[in-house]
Amino acid sequence: MSGGQGRGSGRGSGRGSGSSSGNADRKRDMMGTIQPDLFTRPAGAPKTGTSGAPVDTLVNFIPIDVTENDYYIYQYHVEFEPPVDSKKTRSQILRDEKILNEIGPFNVFDGMIMYIKEEWKQQQVIEVEHPNTGEPIVVKFKLSLRYSLNEAQTINVFNTIFRRCFDTLGLLQLGRNYFDQSKDRQKIVRSHNMKVLPGYETAIRRYENQLMLCIENRFKMMRNDTMYHLIIREYQSCGNNVERTQEKINELYGGSTITSTYNNKLHRFTRLSFELSPLTPFNHNGREITLKEYFLQQYGKEVQYDDQPIIISEGKPKQPGEPPQVNYLIPELCNPTGLTDEMRKDTRLMKEIAQHTRLSPEQRVTETRNLIGHLLQNEDVRQCLNYWGITVSSDLANVVARQLPQEKIIANGDYTGRNAEWAAGVKRNGIYRGTDMTNWIVIAPLAAGDVINKFTQEVRRLGSSVNSPFGQPLEVPLSAYSPTDYINALKESLEKVKGYDVHMIAVILPDDNKTRYDVVKKFLCVECPIPSQCINLRTLQGKSTDGSENKNFGSIVLKIVLQMICKGGGALWKIDFPLKDAMIVGYDLYHDSTLRGKTIGACVSTTSSDFTEFYSQTRPHDNPTQLGTNLTHFVRKALNKYYVANNKTLPKRLILYRDGAGDGQIPYIKETEVKLVRDACDEIQRKAYGANAAAMSPIQVAFIIVTKRVNMRIMKKAGARVCNPDPGTLVDSVVTRPERMDFYMVPQFVNQGTVTPVSYNIIYDDTGLTPDRHHRMAFKLCHLYYNWQGTVRVPAPCQYAHKLAFLTAQSLHEDTNEVLRNKLYFL
Repeated sequence: MSGGQGRGSGRGSGRGSGSSSGNADRKRDMMGTIQPDLFTRPAGAPKTGTSGAPVDTLVNFIPIDVTENDYYIYQYHVEFEPPVDSKKTRSQILRDEKILNEIGPFNVFDGMIMYIKEEWKQQQVIEVEHPNTGEPIVVKFKLSLRYSLNEAQTINVFNTIFRRCFDTLGLLQLGRNYFDQSKDRQKIVRSHNMKVLPGYETAIRRYENQLMLCIENRFKMMRNDTMYHLIIREYQSCGNNVERTQEKINELYGGSTITSTYNNKLHRFTRLSFELSPLTPFNHNGREITLKEYFLQQYGKEVQYDDQPIIISEGKPKQPGEPPQVNYLIPELCNPTGLTDEMRKDTRLMKEIAQHTRLSPEQRVTETRNLIGHLLQNEDVRQCLNYWGITVSSDLANVVARQLPQEKIIANGDYTGRNAEWAAGVKRNGIYRGTDMTNWIVIAPLAAGDVINKFTQEVRRLGSSVNSPFGQPLEVPLSAYSPTDYINALKESLEKVKGYDVHMIAVILPDDNKTRYDVVKKFLCVECPIPSQCINLRTLQGKSTDGSENKNFGSIVLKIVLQMICKGGGALWKIDFPLKDAMIVGYDLYHDSTLRGKTIGACVSTTSSDFTEFYSQTRPHDNPTQLGTNLTHFVRKALNKYYVANNKTLPKRLILYRDGAGDGQIPYIKETEVKLVRDACDEIQRKAYGANAAAMSPIQVAFIIVTKRVNMRIMKKAGARVCNPDPGTLVDSVVTRPERMDFYMVPQFVNQGTVTPVSYNIIYDDTGLTPDRHHRMAFKLCHLYYNWQGTVRVPAPCQYAHKLAFLTAQSLHEDTNEVLRNKLYFL
């Protein structure tokens, strides 16, 4: 291509090149929009199952088509001299008549890069006026790339095109999402001078057969008070003490998100500085300028209060190893967003907000249809989409999902639950496997003697009724409740029963004080390993409004009894698994509350053929996303425990469920983590079987990423209406990804709001299991979490790993004693 060509020339093969590719070919060609290193599905491997009953559903995806087969997208790098910091102002400059006369009105611009559909000059310089100051601005355009529809960058451009369409509709961009701030749409929360803005998160991707636009409803809590007014209010309540005000504001807002009103950008509040003010000078493009002058020049904003402090916002470094990016924000030009911790404790406020934000399936479908209607009815949007050759469907995509059959709960008698819950069934049918609870200790406040007596009697009665009898406990009354008092009481009671095995210690706490709980848990998990159950006294006493009678006492104590049985080594129920000689592994992580940058990884694996016995491990690691050597350690140890528990035999299959990972992590997981698991299996097999290992089949491995945070929603059709799908509803076509062996599953019953399905992505699999067997196995495993008499969102080993990581990171901060690791002590 040579410079100086007119618009539309030099376009390669062009529309009239004789290409005969039809609609089906175009859809297949769009596979090039997927990054090559994201492909994990073996070529030709089937991914759809057949089990279950078909269910008609709607999903929050809008089909998109491209009306032209062969066109190119031209990418131009745009520079401004002198530099213009405001993205909004840069966009205004590109809408100058001089520029639009050259490139037309439908270019899209992301603040740095401009895209057009027809080739312009390779280099061009146009001088225009700054919209705020009137000073001359030289705009330089340089052609940097040309690519076809079937390339990964196309998806970025299409997403930018739709962002431009939302701008045209007058929606407000905050971060990556768009919000409707019109008066009739925003909801006012007068008690906190706050408004709730409805909005949308959108993304275009290539799905099974075509491009689709995913639209998920989002909400933004916007405070009407500026940060300046909040700081002044805090300053007055702190007796005009600057240091105390600074501490309080940093405590209240540190880590929260605030928005700058001049460009609607979101910033992370790092700290407040009274050492800086709007009159503080700094070097900008080689000359000294104050913050006040800067905001006037760049954004046309006049700062009113010269003596206000400055908010410092630290962002992520541009490059690894560099210091974080720092922004200086003026409080009067910023508003806080979201909710403070104090607001979250206000149950009345949270209920009011939930009324605005918890959308039913009906409301969700209506909201999405309204947005699509506004897009398609807007003439400017239609012209823009027409220029780019994009057609948008007028309704949500239809998907035929499948409803997996209900699972039978196996205990002392078989039964099925209702809406994937079976609390009544446990009470009626007893449990699958009890455990010895003869010797147990109760440590409780002396003043609660009557409640404690009633509690121990009810525990013994219920224990007998579910076939796991409790003996008469050693009761230790406490007159003082400090952490030290509890530890001393524990030590004294254990001294009294020296020589006996203690099966359980029930610790009744006077309130939910975290320090006391952490001290007790650490003592009983690390120093003196005995299964323990901490109970808040108020839970047993009930609400003061009920008088002296707790109407739910029996059901509360039953849950506590079942929890103690699990912690002691029992199993409440089991599910029929056709899969034999397999080990299921769940992995999750949680950030340690005391160690900045440290993450606790937790692994829970099965050790029995019926998947009712478990082994748990934890390890800290520095990288919060990559498991690295921890994975090798966990898998080796898990296999060793299985080997010992199963007459010195190893499993034939290992199924590993890993906590969610973003697209950017998939190449690393595929190349590194899968290999670590595979190598660990081979190493343990060689150690276990020695010279015979070579003649044996290697352990088969399936590595599955489970993601709870997804934007996909499934709405079941019910005549002319829609509702939440039933537990066990599964989607493995249309809106799944062609490069993956993936499926979505709704595991739970939800009667408020819209249920969120869970994504399963089978990264690696040499087990020979069919898609149907993977689907059924995932659903079955959601039934095996013993802390809830119903299904959970993820396979039970993953949920157990989450509970273990949480306890370790929040309370223990070190590994549990090995004695407890074959029990569910962390429930």
